[in-house]
Amino acid sequence: MRFPRLLLALALLGVCAAASAETPRFRRFASGEASRFANSWWIVPSRGTGVVDAPFLVADERALSAELAAAGALPAGAAILTSSRPERCWGLGPLLGPTTRVWGTKGTALALEREFARDRDRLLRAGIPHAQLPRAAPRVTNTFSGSLSLGFEGWTLRLFEVGEEGSPAATAIFVPETGELFAGDLVWNRVHPVTGGADLGAWRRTLASLKRLGAKTVYPGHGEPGRVSPIDAMAGYLASVEELVRPLAAKSTLSARDLSSLRRSLARTHRDWILPEVVDETFRREHARLRRLLAGGE
Repeated sequence: MRFPRLLLALALLGVCAAASAETPRFRRFASGEASRFANSWWIVPSRGTGVVDAPFLVADERALSAELAAAGALPAGAAILTSSRPERCWGLGPLLGPTTRVWGTKGTALALEREFARDRDRLLRAGIPHAQLPRAAPRVTNTFSGSLSLGFEGWTLRLFEVGEEGSPAATAIFVPETGELFAGDLVWNRVHPVTGGADLGAWRRTLASLKRLGAKTVYPGHGEPGRVSPIDAMAGYLASVEELVRPLAAKSTLSARDLSSLRRSLARTHRDWILPEVVDETFRREHARLRRLLAGGE
């Protein structure tokens, strides 16, 4: 597991920003339903604008650009990507100026280079209009591995890779002076997550590590920000899926009746979570993962 070692490294870095730095202001932009309302966050200090993640489609990017202009935001001085997923970064290009630095892990940069064409073809086949997708992958200008501490307008952005093997890999961003935590796709707040067959137990352990940072505000990849509750709610959701599917792991496949029963059970505790159409696929993926474990696979 990478996180405890990185957490120690971050603690040793200390707070390098000036005590008199102006408190940063964070604003949310949610892309449309095609991205499952993925969040971009823009940071408005006194002398520049920082962007955490970017919108998905061209229409989303135009809407965010209009929002930035209406707020009188200065040109983006830096952008940070929490992952290479299309809904996290594909609308980045038009937001950048010639001197804007784009930060991301080496894994994120490599995935964008390798997977852009395949992902674009997949999205076109899924019905996303050609004109709504970028022609080229966004470019990461500054890469890192493990962890990195950036000074930005007098305060600190601590970037670090998180995620056990089997759980989603992501870059988390922590502002120690104010306790702000950007959690990317590790946290979906009242939006049914796309789990993709991930190890839900490993995912929950990653969330527990994030919680130990003691963040005052959590900015999720999807949904509204909150205090520690988005982390707890996400961990509870993953635990519910595990517990519901586990008794069915011996079955060769999930029947329509099984899926209907699972949906009703999950809805009892997550009734207000939006976009439930992904839930059946989540159950199928978790069932397949448990079946592999029973068979002695990984």
